[in-house]
Amino acid sequence: MVGQPGFGQAFTANLLRKQRVVAAVGLLLGLGLQCFDLHAALQFRSEEQVDGQQRWSAIRNYGDPADTAYPRGSTNDAIAPAEKVRVFLSGDITPADVESAGIMESLLKSGKQKIEGNVVWLASNGGDIDAGMAIGRLLRRLGISTLVGRDDQCLSACVFAFMGGERRRVEGRLGIHRPYFLSTEATGREARFRYLEKVLKAFVWEMDFPDSLYEAVMRVPPESMQIVSPADLKRFYLEGISPLTEDRIDAASARRLNLSMVEYLKRKALAQAPACAFFAAGEGLCEGEGKVQEAAAPGGMADGSKPGGAAAIGHAD
Repeated sequence: MVGQPGFGQAFTANLLRKQRVVAAVGLLLGLGLQCFDLHAALQFRSEEQVDGQQRWSAIRNYGDPADTAYPRGSTNDAIAPAEKVRVFLSGDITPADVESAGIMESLLKSGKQKIEGNVVWLASNGGDIDAGMAIGRLLRRLGISTLVGRDDQCLSACVFAFMGGERRRVEGRLGIHRPYFLSTEATGREARFRYLEKVLKAFVWEMDFPDSLYEAVMRVPPESMQIVSPADLKRFYLEGISPLTEDRIDAASARRLNLSMVEYLKRKALAQAPACAFFAAGEGLCEGEGKVQEAAAPGGMADGSKPGGAAAIGHAD
């Protein structure tokens, strides 16, 4: 995995200021995350009606302008409804996927698309760590959830994209290991490694994961791959939501129900609501929050349905 220019440039500038290392050192920076696929794509299928039957379209690519052109506009002063889509990230993650994610963000914000269940499915063996983190930040900014399907795996740099999900679910395999430098150059190597540590720690903190997750990643040699156990998925908050997100959701729910935090948490405990381990499709709510609403205000129960079952379009072997 080769770091994208943003990482190399930031590293070079920082190194020049602090250690007066030659400017060319930035060009030598290459971080490796094991396993590459031959193809990367942020893709989607759109909902369509054929002979009165609902079905999902052929695969379309956010990186192809022809697939994301929406010529239709308003009809009789009525705004066209958002196209419902299922979104998948598969293959080797590259900077091109960051551009595609930006196009997806624009379509969502403009109201041209709406992601079914607010979930992005991931199936990737890894790739560019900078691209993975950039996609993760974008997903978190949009409040989108992430899912690794039952027959799929998300490894290496893919995990950083997965971490961006506001809510996360792993039915398949999530694999971690320590990044490494492709270059064998000795000059400035220790400084580059320390900078890498700083960047990874900052991302883990930014996404509201415990330091123990960073430590777990760094403990796995780069030539290896550790599949995260179900217990560790929960321990690292990779399954479900992070504490900060849960606090924000609890506060919003309490306001919506006109309850104090103390009263809301009491009713949440009585309802035995899980800590957002699953998604409520399209509602942006925890599965089980409806129970709290029912306890707090009978008749006001939310839709607690789970996301529709959709097989990921591809998985890495």
